[in-house]
Amino acid sequence: MDEEIRNLLGEEIKAEFENLTLVHPGSKEKSTAIDNLATLYKLRLEETKNERDFTERYNKTVDEAEAREWDEQLKKSQFEEQIKERYFKLGVEVAGVVLPLILYAFWMRRGFKFEETGTFTSTTFRGLFNRFRPTK
Repeated sequence: MDEEIRNLLGEEIKAEFENLTLVHPGSKEKSTAIDNLATLYKLRLEETKNERDFTERYNKTVDEAEAREWDEQLKKSQFEEQIKERYFKLGVEVAGVVLPLILYAFWMRRGFKFEETGTFTSTTFRGLFNRFRPTK
């Protein structure tokens, strides 16, 4: 509908221009035709300005929506990275506790196997008892 109104306004301006050439110069009809033409042209300028303003507001709204969406995606990806980093740190901490416990268990089992009979005792195994610390 806006396009139709714009076309009608353009046709009316064109018709007023054609009528302006037919009117006798200096007459009251010519000044009235000029005033009508000026009024129609001002209407067209206002219509163009309104359309441009609407388009700018629409584009600004769309740009803000895209910026919000991009910002939300960025925050989501940062949150996911933080979660991955936390799990990695947790895994390193767990490995820092569990791996020494496994190593200690292995060597203690071997030491107990060696000293099972009790006829031979090793100073190495006795020294290892002092060094085993399953906690930090």
